[in-house]
Amino acid sequence: MRLLLFSLLVCPAWVAPQDSASAPSAVAIYSRYLAALDKDSLDAISVAVGQFRALFAGQPPALGDSACLAFLTYFHATISRLNDRVWEDFDFIAQLHAAPTQQGPEVARFRAALERNGLALYSFGRLLYIDQQPDYVYGQFGPLVSEAVSRYLALRRGELISGFSDSDSLLIPYRTLGERIVRWERYLDRYPASVMVGRAAYYYRLYLSTFVTGLRNSPVFDAAGALDPQLSTVYHEFASRHLLTRSGAIVREFYTLLRAADFRWSPPVRDFYEAHGITNMHRAQVPYR
Repeated sequence: MRLLLFSLLVCPAWVAPQDSASAPSAVAIYSRYLAALDKDSLDAISVAVGQFRALFAGQPPALGDSACLAFLTYFHATISRLNDRVWEDFDFIAQLHAAPTQQGPEVARFRAALERNGLALYSFGRLLYIDQQPDYVYGQFGPLVSEAVSRYLALRRGELISGFSDSDSLLIPYRTLGERIVRWERYLDRYPASVMVGRAAYYYRLYLSTFVTGLRNSPVFDAAGALDPQLSTVYHEFASRHLLTRSGAIVREFYTLLRAADFRWSPPVRDFYEAHGITNMHRAQVPYR
């Protein structure tokens, strides 16, 4: 455990930007900087944020957009790697579950390192996992990027606060899920050239597919093929409220199919999923937040 913690807490070295007539752009410099960071150091996160501010503060906001995307890729990869390493250290997990008076100084240092690098421990049941603090990326990058990227970060901030799933069960109401679908559709319509289009499209498809298939332990159809009774109202309200959106048209088609089959699963439902590229989220790996 001490080796794990030492490698997570050690501070990375700085990488000096090139200074010549043929020097790469600030975005290229920053991307190379991220690639050179110690991937196993927690404190590399805050150093990477500091380097972003050094390069892009005072510059035109759109200049930092691609660099912000590069940071997010690095940040999420670091979180994933960190979780993998901690989950494999059973002694450390036991300490994290222990009462505060029984936790060693290593745990206190670890929690402090998470806090100063925009991370926190979250849980559902007995599972502990590490993820970003909702305000962290928006607070650090929002003022320094374009409106399109700042809006993306703001939308994700709200979703991170609410959470999404425990992998198998939906943790937010279906009505809330429906509103997320529309927000991302509007984002994609308003900012079609944003560097965040790929990520925005991912969340749009994630929420739309979940809305009409459910998750493994939150299915829209029960084992006998009957629709969850609350969802007939949810779908009808969604289709009516968002009549002029693409999402509203898709859900209205789905609702019409369901009503024709007495709100039960039927072969036309399967055809509907295929026609609209809907993923069956019962078998998909979904994010917690």
